[in-house]
Amino acid sequence: MSFELGAWFGTEPITAGEALHRYLVWDASGAAPGEPRPEVAAFYEELTALFPDLTADNYGASPWSEPLTVSEDFVLMNAVFPRAGEVCRVVLEMAPRHRLVLFEP
Repeated sequence: MSFELGAWFGTEPITAGEALHRYLVWDASGAAPGEPRPEVAAFYEELTALFPDLTADNYGASPWSEPLTVSEDFVLMNAVFPRAGEVCRVVLEMAPRHRLVLFEP
């Protein structure tokens, strides 16, 4: 089992329903082509410096249940439950610094 989180660049407040819709569309479509915007890239870099993205080489040590989904405007994360609390605390602190909205579906 995993704990899902989404973080994306946003400048305007949105409703919880709108956030869920965005998350579900992005989750279904996967990463779109294109380079992440600077805020998303900086968030991803900082996050993976602390918690490396899931690969075949670090499967047992990674807090992720699947590789992170990164696109121009968002990062989708699935943390395994034994590490979900640790990951969530870090992401909650990091997202606002990078001007990202954090959403837990």
